[in-house]
Amino acid sequence: MKKLGVIGVGKMGLSHLAIANQTVGIEVAAICDTSKPLLRFLEKNTKFRAFSDYKKMIDDVQLDGIMVNVPNTFHFEIAKYCLEKGISVFVEKPFTLTYKESQELVELAKAKNLKGQVGYVNRFNPIFQRVKKLLDEKVLGEIASYSNRMVGGVVIAESSKGWRNDYSKGGGCLFDYGPHCFDLSTYFFGTDVRIVSSVLKKVFSTMVDDIVSATLLHDDKIVGYNYINWSDNSVRKASNTIEIFGSKGKIIANKQELSIYMNEADEGNNLQKGWNQLYITDENTDVNYYLRGEDFSRQLEEFSQLLNGTISESRSSLYSASITDKMLEETFNLSGGVR
Repeated sequence: MKKLGVIGVGKMGLSHLAIANQTVGIEVAAICDTSKPLLRFLEKNTKFRAFSDYKKMIDDVQLDGIMVNVPNTFHFEIAKYCLEKGISVFVEKPFTLTYKESQELVELAKAKNLKGQVGYVNRFNPIFQRVKKLLDEKVLGEIASYSNRMVGGVVIAESSKGWRNDYSKGGGCLFDYGPHCFDLSTYFFGTDVRIVSSVLKKVFSTMVDDIVSATLLHDDKIVGYNYINWSDNSVRKASNTIEIFGSKGKIIANKQELSIYMNEADEGNNLQKGWNQLYITDENTDVNYYLRGEDFSRQLEEFSQLLNGTISESRSSLYSASITDKMLEETFNLSGGVR
C-alpha cells in the first residue's frame, strides 16, 4: 500500500481526495491546504494528517506519491520540490506554465527514477480510448486530417478581474481550455507535432484570449484544425468533439458517443458499410468509486498502478504533457501574443 499526500483540497482537490481515498493500492496519509477552517474540519472528521505547509508535510510524513491540485502558477515549484525529495507526482493540468519548466521536471523525474502523471482525463474516457484503439489498428486507413473542437461557457460577460484574465496565472482560453484539446490531439496523433498557424481573439476578456484557432501538423502528414472557445453561452457544459477523416472512412466522437462511417464493411471490427453508432453505455465503465465521471477514477487507478510498479509509465506521462505545453507556447507566440 503506497502512501499518498494531497496538496490542494479546493474544488477539484476535494474530488481527487475522495476518489484517491477509495482507490485500491494507495492510502491517503496527509493533506495540505492554505484554508485552516477546511483543514480543521477534515482533520476532525477524517483520519488524514493535515498541514498548511506542504514542505512540513513532506518532512513529517513518509510519502510515496503526492497529488498537486494547486493553482497553475504553483505547479512547477511544488512538483519540483516533491521530485527533489524523491517523491513521485500527479499534477493537475496543465503540467506547468512554460515548456522550459516542464522539460526540467521531465529530466528531474528521469534522473531520480521517479514516476509522474498529469491530469488529462480525456485519455481515460472509454469512448476516446476506443477511438485510440481504432486509430492504432488503422481501421480508418491513412489519416489525412481532423477537426478538434472544445467549447464551453466560462467567460460569458465582460471580464477584467480574477486569475482567468491573467496569463501569468494560467488564465486565458488557450492556457485553460487549450491543454485538454491539444492533449487529445497528441493522444490520437502523436507528439511529433508543430503549430502551422494560430489566431487568438478576445470577446469578453480584457487581457487574455477567449477564442483560439490553431492548425497543427503531425508527423508532417496529418493536418489538424483545433478550435477552442470558452465564451459560448449556448453550451451548458464544456464539451470536446473530434472529427477524424481517413482513407477508409471517418469518425466523429465526444465523451458520450462515437459515430463511425466506413467506406466498406470491416467484419473484424463488426463495422458495417456506412454509419455505425456506439455509446458510452456500450463500453466498460466499471470503476471502484464513481465521482464526476469514470475517467477521473480511472486516472487515479492508473496512478496507483504507477506507484505500485504494475506499469512503468502512465498514458498521461510527464513527457506527453510537456509537449502539450510546447504546443501552447508555439500557438501563443505564433499569434503574436505577449505575456
